[in-house]
Amino acid sequence: MKIFRFRSLAMRIWMTFTAVILIIICSISVLYLFAFRKVEENNKIQDLKVSHEMLIKNDNFSGGFNNFSRLRNLKGGDNFIVDFDTANRPLIIDINHREPPPDPHSPSFNTMSVKLWMSSFIKGGTIKEKLYKEVYNNMQYFFIISTVNYDSFNKAYLVSYVPNIVDNTILYLVIAIGIIFIIIGFFASIIVAGYIAKPLKKLEEYTMRIAHKDWKEPINLEREDEIGMLANSMNMMQKELKRADEEEKMFLQSISHDLKTPVMVIMSHADAIIDGVYIDSLEKTAGIIKDEAIRLQKKINQMLYLNTLDYVLENDSKIDYINLKDLVNNIISRFEIIKSDIEWDLSLDEVIIKGDRDKIEVSIENILDNALRYANEVIKVTLKKDGQYAYLDIYNDGPKIDEKHMKHIFDRMYKDKTGNFGLGLAISKKIVDFYNGEIKAVNRDKGVSFIIKYPLK
Repeated sequence: MKIFRFRSLAMRIWMTFTAVILIIICSISVLYLFAFRKVEENNKIQDLKVSHEMLIKNDNFSGGFNNFSRLRNLKGGDNFIVDFDTANRPLIIDINHREPPPDPHSPSFNTMSVKLWMSSFIKGGTIKEKLYKEVYNNMQYFFIISTVNYDSFNKAYLVSYVPNIVDNTILYLVIAIGIIFIIIGFFASIIVAGYIAKPLKKLEEYTMRIAHKDWKEPINLEREDEIGMLANSMNMMQKELKRADEEEKMFLQSISHDLKTPVMVIMSHADAIIDGVYIDSLEKTAGIIKDEAIRLQKKINQMLYLNTLDYVLENDSKIDYINLKDLVNNIISRFEIIKSDIEWDLSLDEVIIKGDRDKIEVSIENILDNALRYANEVIKVTLKKDGQYAYLDIYNDGPKIDEKHMKHIFDRMYKDKTGNFGLGLAISKKIVDFYNGEIKAVNRDKGVSFIIKYPLK
């Protein structure tokens, strides 16, 4: 229901606190009504029995409640003798010689009518000790009837009774304390809500700044609790978002420059053909245009592939058993034609892995393409199985990678030393990572090795 949907944090805390207090009050009230009252009734009956038995032991039945009236459980109680005349009419004899205590619930309470009512339960004969729990005028009474020898002529009966006056003091006290706590809880909730809401308000403002790409200042909360941990996490998020934003800008600048170059070459040679001022033959100029178009197409395809790769891996990835040796041989057979002066040194074991064949092929093909671009004379490919992994080592004898750039070569914004922009290594890493593998570059004494580790299962 909308009426209980408070937007204020203070009201939510107070309502929660109030609900807890009400549950406690209800629990104590139920416990009081069903358990405590039962115990209290049993205590009254036990005290009444003790008083009754003490009177029976006293021959003249004097001092009935004089010694017991101070007991809380016998409050409002009394003793009396019931004798019967010749007409079998009950005669009430006061053995305490005092006015009976009035019923606190009825100022006009008629004590004699109550005693006559209790006398109606005497049916004659000998009664050893009989306990009654009866209601008269909306008041419950506990009373005990026993046969006694009060005089030498008639059989008499001793009646001891006590009204079951319900004392709700404890219940009222619990309710009063609960109300006080609810009132105190209202003001405490405002204080607590303010203590919680103040840093949350700062976090909200900080989040809005992040949403608008304002990376100027981190949030500073001198707290070590969960809110402080949240602030630290948001600062880490801000750093990552800032880094991603900078990488995105660098990516756009780099890719725009990389795409602009082949476009300019194509346009300039096309204009030369149109104007008839090309330097070389028409066929050679057209070949240059074609090569640049292929280069441009390759970069565009890599961009599109990288941007959709996460979705493709999660949703369209097939699981096949792949003979990695055959796959590597097929890729190399295509690459050997591109650069025939390169020596290929192959050492390939039979290794079977699971994954999407097309994606695995792309990850290896990009690494081999990179090796072919920088190799001087030799490319060495080693495939072996070690434990639960397959290791593919692709070595080229080209220049080493500067150590300061080593950890960035798999980033999608990385440029090589010639300034060329490539996405192949980033695509390979994303695919290998998806299959819980590893990829890294290692400088050798002469050249560089790219090592890919695929899990066998």
